Formats: sequence, C-alpha cells, structure tokens
Amino acid sequence: MLLGTTAKKLQDVGVQTLAIVASKAERARFFFRFRPVSCLVGADPDLITHRAYGVSQSPVTPEIWQAVLSAYGNLARELQLQVPESEARDAVDRLDGFKVTESEKAEFQRHQIQFTGQFLVDRDGIVRWTNIECAQDGLASIDKFPTDEELLAAARALSK
Repeated sequence: MLLGTTAKKLQDVGVQTLAIVASKAERARFFFRFRPVSCLVGADPDLITHRAYGVSQSPVTPEIWQAVLSAYGNLARELQLQVPESEARDAVDRLDGFKVTESEKAEFQRHQIQFTGQFLVDRDGIVRWTNIECAQDGLASIDKFPTDEELLAAARALSK
C-alpha cells in the first residue's frame, strides 16, 4: 500500500499519520495482516469519525456505480489486465486475492458509498488542510487522492 510510503515521507517533515477505516477491527486486522502499513490505523465501523470530519456518504446511484466501475477499469489498465471494464472489479479482486464476505456485503449495504478524506490537523486539534473525495470535482475525482508531493507541500506550508 502506498499509505506506508506516504506516512514515512510525512513523518520526515514532522507529521504523524493516522488512518481510519470504516470496517470492524477484526476485518481491518485481517486485511492489514496481508497488506501491512507503517502507520497507526483505527477502525470506525459506525463512521463516527467520518461524520465528524464531514466526509460524505451517498446511496449507490447508477452514476456513482458507473464512476466506481470506471475507476476499476482504470486500475485494471494500470495493472495491464486485459479485461473489459465491466469485468475489471472482479479481475482486480482476484489479483488481490480478495473475496467478499457476508460481513462486507452487510457493511456495503449499511455504508453504501463512503467517500474518503485526508486531513492535516495541528497539535491543538485544529484542521488546517482538507481533501475530501469528490468534494471539488464531483464524480470525475472518485478514487483520486492527493499525491505525496501535494500532501508534503501542504504540510510544509502549515509548518511555516
């Protein structure tokens, strides 16, 4: 996962990384056993943190689902998987060894589409920089995250 690499770069400029996942702790532990990261991770299956920080949630609409499938298609192309876009999600999951469990189906039904966010919070707990998936560019920016350079530039700007 790229998060560990990003966390290391941020640590080098004095920023501690904390990831919050919208899963039960047991499932998160299982996932990170196969995909370890080198930062702190918290589990928040009830999305309390997501709501507190204003990270959007949406029901699955045909437009959002098409954007999700398109993002999987882009990932499949990056991974050089030769599959139609309609099969990209399953192909990526197979490549990753991922199998949907009943608990994940239940979480998906409960959470629907949970967008992601990145925040820089100062020592006093004040949010100083924010990026929330799809907040600025709509569905065109689904699955788009700040680059390491963007995060580092924001962190350096705040330390001045």
